Amino acid sequence: MHRQTHGPSLATESARTRPFSRRQVVAGGLTAGVAAAMAPVGPAQASPIGRPNILVLVSEDCGAQHLAVYGGRAHTPTIDALAASGIRWANAFSAAPVCAPSRFAMITGVAPERCAPTNHMRADGDLPTELHGAGWTQYLRDAGYYCTNNAKEDYNAAGLDLDRTWDESSPQAHWRNRPAGAPFYAVFNPTMTHELSMAFLTPSPPPGISAPYLHELAGIHAVAPTPIVGGPTRPDDVRIPDYYPDTPTTRNDAATYLNQITQMDSELAFRLRELEEAGLADDTIVLYFSDHGGVLPRSKRFCYDSGLKIPLIARFGRNVAHLAPGNPGSTIDDTVCVSTDLAPTVLSLTGIALPEWMDGDPFCGPELAVSQYAFGMRNRMDERYDFVRTVRDKRFRYIRNYMPDVPNGQHVQFMWLQAGYREWASLNQHGTLPERHARFWTSRPAEELYDIRDDPDEVTNLAARPAHAEVLARLRDALDAHMLEINDNGFIPESASIEGYVNSRSTQAYPLAEIAHLAGLAITRNPMNLTVFHQILRHPNAVMRYWAASGFRLLGTHGARVAGDLRDAFAAETSAHVSLMLAEVLVMVVNDRRALQHLADAMARHPDGWIRLQAANALDRLGDRARPVSDTLRRVSLGVVGAEPISLTRTAATHTLHALEGWSAAIP
Repeated sequence: MHRQTHGPSLATESARTRPFSRRQVVAGGLTAGVAAAMAPVGPAQASPIGRPNILVLVSEDCGAQHLAVYGGRAHTPTIDALAASGIRWANAFSAAPVCAPSRFAMITGVAPERCAPTNHMRADGDLPTELHGAGWTQYLRDAGYYCTNNAKEDYNAAGLDLDRTWDESSPQAHWRNRPAGAPFYAVFNPTMTHELSMAFLTPSPPPGISAPYLHELAGIHAVAPTPIVGGPTRPDDVRIPDYYPDTPTTRNDAATYLNQITQMDSELAFRLRELEEAGLADDTIVLYFSDHGGVLPRSKRFCYDSGLKIPLIARFGRNVAHLAPGNPGSTIDDTVCVSTDLAPTVLSLTGIALPEWMDGDPFCGPELAVSQYAFGMRNRMDERYDFVRTVRDKRFRYIRNYMPDVPNGQHVQFMWLQAGYREWASLNQHGTLPERHARFWTSRPAEELYDIRDDPDEVTNLAARPAHAEVLARLRDALDAHMLEINDNGFIPESASIEGYVNSRSTQAYPLAEIAHLAGLAITRNPMNLTVFHQILRHPNAVMRYWAASGFRLLGTHGARVAGDLRDAFAAETSAHVSLMLAEVLVMVVNDRRALQHLADAMARHPDGWIRLQAANALDRLGDRARPVSDTLRRVSLGVVGAEPISLTRTAATHTLHALEGWSAAIP
C-alpha cells in the first residue's frame, strides 16, 4: 500500500467556505452559491451621479517596469504628466501575459480561463451567456453612450457581434463622430510597442544568429507597426534583468523597445491634445493601461511581474473629480486585475448597475472594491502548450506550474523573431550560460514563490524555504479558492467537448475539485503517487484519465513497472486526448513504436486540428525518441500529408525536425 503524497491542489467545496466576490464583501451583501452570483441582471440603468466621458488609452505589450513613473528607463513625458495630475496604481496586473486572453477579459469582464478555449492564445471561445453575443459595452450603449474602438480587437471570442458591441470599431473610429450631446466611451490602441516591432528593428544580428525573413514576419500576425529609427534611449542606458544575458544584442533590443515606448508616449499626447482642444477634458476620465507586460525576454507569455505587471493611471477632469479614489498625484497600492476589472469600473463610474456574474470589481467609482489579490494565467501560447496559474499580493508572487517538465524556453516561433531570444537559445545550446540564465531552458519546479520587494527580478524561489511556509500556504489557498470560484477550465484538454462557460459547469463532466486534486499530485512528481494514477486510468471521466496519464508522464521511467497495464489502457482508450498522453508515456517509458506511430499519424491525419497540434507537441517533448517518424514530421512541415495541418502544427513539426537534424537553436 503506497502512501499518497499530496501536492498543491484545490480543496473540495465541503472542506472550504465558498469564496465570494470582493464586490459582495465590500457591499456587505453576501449571497450563497454560484446560482446567485450568476443571476442575470436587468437592463442597464444610469444613475444620477453624472455621465462622464471615458477615454481609454491602451498601449500594447508594455510592462510597468519600463516607465519612468514605475522606476523604469523609458522617456515618457506624457505618462509622467498624466500620473502627476492623476492617480497611479502601484500594483496593477493583466489577466494573462499575452494579448488575446487578456482582451477577452477586457471585452467581457470575465476571466478567460472560465470560458475555454479563450484561455489559449489564438482561439475562439464562446462569450458568457449573459452577454447574449456582444461585449459588455452594450450596457453603455443602452444607457446612451457612444462607444468606439480604434482599432485593435483580438478578443479571442467566437461570434462576437461587433455591431452591438461598438458604434464603430475601425482605424477611423473616434469619439468626435458621436451624436450631439452624447457621452462617449472611446478606446485607442497605439500599436508601436507591440512585440512584432522588435523583429523589424535588429540592424545586424550577431554572428550565427540568423535573422527572420520578411515573408515570415508578414504571415504571422496582422499587426505591422512602423518602427522608428533611434530615439533618446541608448543601449548603455538600459537595465538588463538578472534572469537573462547582458549582451550587446539584448541591450540593443531593450533600447529599441524603450524608444518604441517613447513613440507610444507621443501618441498618447496627441490623443490628450484632441481632448483639450475640444474643450472636453474637464468632463472626461482618462484611463491609461497596457493589455499585458513587456516583450523583452521572459516577459510576454510568462507569469512573472515582467509579463503581468502593467501601468494603470487615471486622470479625472474637474467636473468628474468627485469620482476619483484619491487626490491628484497620489498612488494607490491595492492589487488590481485591469483586464477583468475594467468593465465593472467603467459601469460604476457611469452609474450603471454591475452584473453579478462579472469576475472583476471596480478599482474606482461609487462601488469601489479593495482587492487583496490579482490572479493570472497561461495556457497554450501559439504552437506550444503550457499550463500555469499565479496569484500576486502587494509583496509576493506565487506560481503553480501544471506542466513543470516543460521549460519556460519552449520554442515559440513568434518569440524567436526577437534577436535576444535567438542569441539566448544559442548560448544555451553551447553550454556557456551561468545557472541563473540557463534555468530558463530547464524543467521547472511545481511551485514558485518570490518576494517582489527584495527580489524584483524573481530569480530566488522561496517556495521550499520554511521561513516562507505561511506565505506559501496563504497564497496556495487563495489560488485554490479563485480557481474553484471561476470554474477554471484549464485542466480540460483543448477541443474537448466539455470546454466552455456552460458545458464545463456540469460537475459530472467536469468534477473540478477532484481533477485539480489529482493534478496537484501529478505535479509533485513523486513516485509514491503512481498507484493513484494507475487506479484512475480506468476512471469513467476522461479528464480524470487525462490527468492520471499526465501523472505518469511527469514520473517518466517510473511507469515502466506497469507498462503492460499502460498498453492495455492505451488500447482501450476512447478519448483522443487521453490516447495522445498515454502514447507519449509509452514512448517515454518503453520506447513503444506503435505508440510513437500513433502520435505521428494523429499529427498528420487527425480531423481535429487541435489534436494534431497536441500530437506535434508530444513529439517535440520526446526529442530524439521521435527520430523514427522524421519522414512524417517532414511531410507535415511541408504540408503534404492527409488532413492539411493548421499552420501552428506545421510550425511545431518544423522545429522538431530542425532539432533532430541538428540545426542551430537560433533559427526562428
